[in-house]
Amino acid sequence: MPDSSSNGKEDYKSISPVEIMNLLKGDSSKAEYILLDVRSGDGSTIIPRSVEIPLKEIERKFGQLDFDKTIIVYCRSGVRSREASKKLYNLGAKNVVNMDGGILAWERAGGSVINKFQ
Repeated sequence: MPDSSSNGKEDYKSISPVEIMNLLKGDSSKAEYILLDVRSGDGSTIIPRSVEIPLKEIERKFGQLDFDKTIIVYCRSGVRSREASKKLYNLGAKNVVNMDGGILAWERAGGSVINKFQ
């Protein structure tokens, strides 16, 4: 995991979409990371390989996630993902990464997305 800024409480990391792209490139087996979209169905695009659990359902559905993997959390712009990252950490996930700027920043950085309604 790259050394990144934290939120000051040492509970989760926040890193840029470019840093996340670099992490995912190194994960050729696609086994080390979980991409978690915490939007409430309000987005038409999603990052490939993402799991969707809306922020309001994190406490109820967190058991679906493998806490042995690094969980990369994103939303539209980064607000909900910060809250979700903190919740996941408090629920026992110790490898939580918040994507700064959300999917908007991911797309601006050239990250690939798919239309989830096609």
